[in-house]
Amino acid sequence: MAENTEVITIRVPKRIKITMKKAKLDISKEVREYLESRSKSLELHAMLKKIRKNAKKIKINESSAEIIRHYRDSR
Repeated sequence: MAENTEVITIRVPKRIKITMKKAKLDISKEVREYLESRSKSLELHAMLKKIRKNAKKIKINESSAEIIRHYRDSR
């Protein structure tokens, strides 16, 4: 792997492990994919929060109706 990795150990109920094994699922892969997805979701959420915060600072001098009217008239 190109990037640095860390080891995470978790405990799960035995029934979950048995179910995963019966389904022949790669537990490590499943957990890794979930954590990657969750991490990306958290990063996007943080970015969106920052964007919303910055958007509140922006002052708009024209109403959206005026902007649309100007765009339609310029065609």
